[in-house]
Amino acid sequence: MMSGTSDAVPVRRLGNIATIALQFALVLLVIWQFQLESRTFLHVMALLGAGFVVHALLPLRLRLPFFAALSLATVPVAFGLRDGVFLIALGLVLMGICHLPVPLTARIALLLATGTLFALWRVEWLPAPWSVSIWPILGSMFMFRLALYVHALKHDERRPTPARSIAYFFMAPNVCFPLYPVVDYMTFARTHYDRDAAHIYETGMRWIARGLLHLILYRFVYQHLVADPRQIVNLGQLVLFILSTFLLYLRVSGQFHLITGVLHLFGFRLPETHHLYYLASSFTDFWRRINIYWKDFMTKLVYYPSFFRLRRHGTRLAAVAATVIVFAGTWILHSYQWFWLRGGFPLEAQDGLFWGILCLLVVFGSLRELKRPTKRSLGGGPSWSLSLALRTGGIFTAICVLWSLWSADSVGGWLAMWLAAGHATSRDLWLLAVLFAGGLLVAGRPWSLREPDPPTAQPFHRRPAVRSTAVLVGVLLMGATDLYARMIPPAAAMVASLQRSTLNAPDAALQHKGYYEKLDNASRLSMNVWELQAAKPAHWVAFGSTAAYRRRGDFLRGDLQPGARIVFLDRPLSVNRWGMRDREVPRAKPAGTYRIAFLGPSIVMGSGVGDDETLTALLEERLNTTASDGRRYQVLNFGVADCSLVEQLALLEEQALAFEPDAVFIADSPRLHRSIVSQLLHAVWREAPIPYPGLDDLIRRTEVFALAGEGIPVPFQSVRAAFGVLGVQTRMPWAEAERRMWLAADEVVRWTFRAVADVARAHGAVPVFVLLDNVADPGREDVLATREAVDSGLIAFDLTDVWQNHDQAALRIAPWDNHPNVAGNRLMAARLAELMQQRSGALRLGTVRPGGERPRE
Repeated sequence: MMSGTSDAVPVRRLGNIATIALQFALVLLVIWQFQLESRTFLHVMALLGAGFVVHALLPLRLRLPFFAALSLATVPVAFGLRDGVFLIALGLVLMGICHLPVPLTARIALLLATGTLFALWRVEWLPAPWSVSIWPILGSMFMFRLALYVHALKHDERRPTPARSIAYFFMAPNVCFPLYPVVDYMTFARTHYDRDAAHIYETGMRWIARGLLHLILYRFVYQHLVADPRQIVNLGQLVLFILSTFLLYLRVSGQFHLITGVLHLFGFRLPETHHLYYLASSFTDFWRRINIYWKDFMTKLVYYPSFFRLRRHGTRLAAVAATVIVFAGTWILHSYQWFWLRGGFPLEAQDGLFWGILCLLVVFGSLRELKRPTKRSLGGGPSWSLSLALRTGGIFTAICVLWSLWSADSVGGWLAMWLAAGHATSRDLWLLAVLFAGGLLVAGRPWSLREPDPPTAQPFHRRPAVRSTAVLVGVLLMGATDLYARMIPPAAAMVASLQRSTLNAPDAALQHKGYYEKLDNASRLSMNVWELQAAKPAHWVAFGSTAAYRRRGDFLRGDLQPGARIVFLDRPLSVNRWGMRDREVPRAKPAGTYRIAFLGPSIVMGSGVGDDETLTALLEERLNTTASDGRRYQVLNFGVADCSLVEQLALLEEQALAFEPDAVFIADSPRLHRSIVSQLLHAVWREAPIPYPGLDDLIRRTEVFALAGEGIPVPFQSVRAAFGVLGVQTRMPWAEAERRMWLAADEVVRWTFRAVADVARAHGAVPVFVLLDNVADPGREDVLATREAVDSGLIAFDLTDVWQNHDQAALRIAPWDNHPNVAGNRLMAARLAELMQQRSGALRLGTVRPGGERPRE
């Protein structure tokens, strides 16, 4: 009898359990050190670590019921008692329908009807006593497993026990992962302790360690390699973008390895979910290696039924047709999956092109294999093969290109991105050469699909427990940056950046909707942004959709509605008669007052804080409290959400200068180039006149006025010719116009800084630029903004480091919104007041001019 089936607890078994428990403790340390996934994930994993020890010590007959109970216990841990109880209750309803004493067709009809009711709750068309946050997890538990479970009830003679059914649907790791492997019920039941328990546990720990590595590598790719496709201007950036979009799949493979590894610790010897999918040598090989559970699910429930139904028309035709049906079903079912996870049902062109092209490639590869079956070597073959390397490299390149299409916001944007390939530098060519050579070295080695046999007599250093422990200890030592920060500062800084769960620059731009245009299709959000937005309540709307925002038809997209009184992001927001978020003040400056006109986007306006809690109000309070010369300071708030630097120039001339400021503060985030590009493109699209001749000339040189219907520039006609519209006078696609505007963004920013400086000085005010950001780690783009401001004649204050060494969660207005709360605004005000004191001479803080008079330079 296998040790996994024995009720005794011998010394060897205790030693194995203790080893796994020690390794699991290292796993928890890695999760904590690198802040992997979420805090809930750490709590659930800690519970599962303790549960593993109890489970492994129990007699075999009690282990499955214990795992089922432990799985149910994780639900309230993740969701709280109320939502957790509702989630379990809704799940039990679905399970109960599967076992009703009625014909199978009636049960399926009831499941469909119940699913329709759940869908209405999912889109919040019907009121419900639970939070909408339960649906992604409830959906991942039942949307595909129900089909496999019903299939098993029909074809498996063994009736499921309540413990096994609960364990199957409420698998313990599931509460942390909306994306979850489609575990087959019959495999789940069949593999429970079907081999030696020690081997199952060791395999699980090996997969957990591998999953952690994948998640850390994913974070490196996400934070340091992924770029905004709108900013791609040369071949090197294009190559890195295409490569990184596919490498982002490391998160899915990492999560799936973690999930199946944890299930191994409770005796379920499930097969691998992925196997070296980056090293596939054909498209059919890729389909076999990536998301193996999905492939098996579609083969079992779609391919075989379709094939056998169509086989009378010929085996080859049946195989081709069944494959096409599988890929069409995969496209539809992925959209169905996103419905439960994200609340939308995307059926977009890029999705259809991805699955359609991949389907054709797999069909072609399958037919080719039927003609010339692949020879599988049993050993003794070459350790490296050039032909294999070229095939594998070609497949990897093709999949990367397809994946970039699938990830694109639009087909037009994806096509426009490729125009950057025509701009190559020597550095780009070296990058291509290095990637090509390195890829061939790795891809030329044959990689087996077979999982290794149970370990026998292996050298000590090759034993699974030793290797898993070494990996975990190595990761922990790598994360201990204090040990080598002085010796290798760049490496320590890089690792430190991987120890924080932060948004990268493109996703930060999407998440800060106070700065940027609204993204209507939530299905195109990255998983990182979506996880934050999914928790956002329905009333948490963009400022542009409130009554306090006044849309305009000129160069300015909008400003504040004078006299408005609303509740915005759960805080009162009042606008005075001048259209400022400030108290009522006279335009004429009181004598003996130093007045600052502060312009900026939502962080200056004060999204998510009260009228007396904005940065400007707290800065004024701070300056007046610490003033030693008896003078008064006024900081007037001209902030408007989503206000770019160019729009601040327009507001300065239209509104702020009338209040006779002694200093003009303009402010923006490290993503100021993004906001300028967005605002100018919207102005061109709306055909709003550009009120500045110099800026108008810069924009016209980019030829983006084709957005307004002035025709397609000649260089772009060659791209449109592929679609049969050569010579047609129409608008330039937005993505191409955006790319062209990005090429001029640096020059536009410099022009704006110079214009602000000239206008402010012409009116006797000191020009100041404040670089600030919402509560997050310092941005990595546009880091030269302060230098550009200084070169243009402004005083520059950099506040982007103000959040370091603070508990950032305690400084945000909400977990899903990074705008600073009252404490965060107070922190910024204190830091800015300190920097102003250091530059008091340049700001002329001691030489306040009387009201109505303008000092001369």
